[in-house]
Amino acid sequence: MTNLFFMLLLFAFMFPASVATAVSATPSAVPKISSTSANIKKIEDLKERLATKVAELRQTSRRGIYGTVTSTSITSFSVATKTKDVKIETLDAIRIVQYLKGKRTILATEDIAKGDAVAVLGEYDATLDLLKAAMVFIQGTLPQQIAGVVSARDDKEFTLTVATPEGPAVTVDIEKTTKTRAWDGSKKELIQSGFSKIKEGSRIHVSGSAVAKQDNRISANRILDLDSINQATQSADPAK
Repeated sequence: MTNLFFMLLLFAFMFPASVATAVSATPSAVPKISSTSANIKKIEDLKERLATKVAELRQTSRRGIYGTVTSTSITSFSVATKTKDVKIETLDAIRIVQYLKGKRTILATEDIAKGDAVAVLGEYDATLDLLKAAMVFIQGTLPQQIAGVVSARDDKEFTLTVATPEGPAVTVDIEKTTKTRAWDGSKKELIQSGFSKIKEGSRIHVSGSAVAKQDNRISANRILDLDSINQATQSADPAK
């Protein structure tokens, strides 16, 4: 009997202790679950931010292009490259540089003009298909020079076709800014002239810039008409 009593007493003391241990252990497990959930949420947020950044990088990329300015406006200009025309957006922080007389000169967007050869650096937006320019470098280009005989003229398109001894015929675009001068044999001096006075068969010298994406075509800056010299030579030749 004594042994049985002690066994029951021992069991009575041990059972509440076991329950108390289990109950006290439960609250300590709750923070661990809450902490794990918070970490999972942080990881998901990070994944979302990374996915957004990757999408942005796919849409925009740093790029540089080189070509000729074909048109300008207040907030943008277009550049013809070897492959396609690219629209350039001029941002407020844009820098425009050109070497003038050997010195690096800072210019304004208004100084960019049609026909300028430019190198442009910036962020290309594939969605909008435009280049947001950060820097534009205007490069001075040497004018093209041709000399030959006018084989045809187009009064509607204001163009001349010039046959050159070096190769194929060259189409010359007459612009509003084209300056034309002719040799006056009687006065022995150069006089002002114009497109309407250039005849087929006239020998001319042309200085201009290449037209983008078109072979054997130039936009004339200056034209020198030497037709009077050619006529004088023919008159002096006894064989004529």
